[in-house]
Amino acid sequence: MNRYYANVQGPEPKAILACLKKANEICAKDPDVSCIVLYSYAKTNFNTVSQVLGNKVVERMFSQPVNIIGIAKPIRCLTERTYKDYTQPTSIVICCHMSSKDIQKVDDFYSAKYIMAISWLKSELHGWVKRWNAECVYGDELKKENTEIDNFALLRIALKEMDIRMFESKDFHHPDDENTCKTYIRALHKYMPEVTPSQIEDVLVTELNWTSANASQVGELLARLKNGRTFRGGDKTGLVKFYKGWKEKLRK
Repeated sequence: MNRYYANVQGPEPKAILACLKKANEICAKDPDVSCIVLYSYAKTNFNTVSQVLGNKVVERMFSQPVNIIGIAKPIRCLTERTYKDYTQPTSIVICCHMSSKDIQKVDDFYSAKYIMAISWLKSELHGWVKRWNAECVYGDELKKENTEIDNFALLRIALKEMDIRMFESKDFHHPDDENTCKTYIRALHKYMPEVTPSQIEDVLVTELNWTSANASQVGELLARLKNGRTFRGGDKTGLVKFYKGWKEKLRK
């Protein structure tokens, strides 16, 4: 488990403290972690952090890591503009009051070994928490949904097969891979209309190691079809053979 969340509504200093406490526990067990990063959209989004650590300390954290008594590793405050993934050491990133969509971008940070998310509106974290089956460290735990049904198992089979046929490129850099992906999306839309874009993205990211950015491109393809739009590419005929093949694999 390397995803955690605090389920709160509005500014809640205790949620910051709970995440820092959990981060400190992780630091004690994982020597790879070099830094704890408090992360948000811009400097103006750190008011709750300032309530906990003090304005002067937070101002220093914007320019350099700061050691805090009782915390094993130094802490930095970074924003979307100042977080440089390619130079950032292995970190625990605490996302302060961000939406699921924006936290999913942090999932792609190579330097973020552990990610924690603190909500501003409780509903904003549901998608991310569900994707990762994240652990609650503060507030009300979100109910876990039982997705172990035939349709979800069938979706896993379809996407794993798609990934293999794309030679595990996990992106659209090659036209053949893009065409293969679009064919599978057309088949899923036609024969498994209950599947949602977020379900596709969740499987690609958590089980097939796609980046969130590339997985969202695939989810968008299905969203276009569900919204009555279309896209160029992908086979439009013979799609039933894909669906029958997935069903056969499911029975085995």
